[in-house]
Amino acid sequence: MNKFDLNKILNIRQKFEITNQAEKGLKLSIYGFIGGWRNSAENILSQIEHADVKEIHVHINSGGGSAFDGIAIGNILKNHKAKVIIHIDGWAASAASIIAMAGDEIIMPSNTMMMIHQASTFEYGNAEVFEKTAKDLRKVDKAVTASYRKRFVGSDDELSTLLKEETWLNADEAVALGFADIIADEIEIVEPDGDDEEFENNKDKLVAKYAANAQQNKPNPKEPEQEPVKPKQNLSRLFL
Repeated sequence: MNKFDLNKILNIRQKFEITNQAEKGLKLSIYGFIGGWRNSAENILSQIEHADVKEIHVHINSGGGSAFDGIAIGNILKNHKAKVIIHIDGWAASAASIIAMAGDEIIMPSNTMMMIHQASTFEYGNAEVFEKTAKDLRKVDKAVTASYRKRFVGSDDELSTLLKEETWLNADEAVALGFADIIADEIEIVEPDGDDEEFENNKDKLVAKYAANAQQNKPNPKEPEQEPVKPKQNLSRLFL
């Protein structure tokens, strides 16, 4: 088997394609586990670093994987000269949500989900080993938090709470908190009726708070000119 045939086999599930680079840009799909060969930072870099395009459309459907690969892929996308448009095709959980944060624009259809949380790992050993691992995880958590910080509309303490609670977000919740920009099948974000509403958890409280702000800051469309009325005619080890 020659090198060309091997590359064809390795790429068969990558779902990577370039279409008319000068006009349509590059389409990259990241499906499945983050890390390993297929969705490693090294592989993603090798496929986009020389792409002379204006836009990169990244389609994500992943439950996460390696925290460090997720952070690295996110940084690779941020550092590319092209505009990066993220499409959440199914879910972007854990390390996959970190990659999503690299988008200049993040699009979530109304039936998709995003999940954010703190880093986790597997360990074996005595108390000292576990104490060291805990310290290492806290350092990774700082890096993870930084990946979300620029997009999150709230405070650092509020973001920390969402990460600790392993928060699942639907499309309108993600938009309200700043983790996405566009809902593909538009869903109207309704402002809460009153300040005395009881919320089941911190996520619901924050979504209600920032959804109201988003609605207030949304620009009003230009009023159309009035026209005469006419008769009616007949949407790594450290994991996240």
